[in-house]
Amino acid sequence: MKSWTLKGCITIMATFSLMGVVFCMIYMFMQAIFDPTVDDKLVFDIIGPAFQTIVGGFIGLITGIHIGEKNDNTD
Repeated sequence: MKSWTLKGCITIMATFSLMGVVFCMIYMFMQAIFDPTVDDKLVFDIIGPAFQTIVGGFIGLITGIHIGEKNDNTD
């Protein structure tokens, strides 16, 4: 079993946190869509930018981790 590093723990925690946020957003989105008293256009106007921000943050996190890795292949 591979030992846990600080970077690995932070990556896992951030991933699960972002997954939780996305699942909550999808749940609230579904509730709003199926509620007949809520205007669907307003729901899309609110959820769209928030969802893009969360997904962009997740992509930035993954990209930052891969860029920050040291690949020292010198002999």
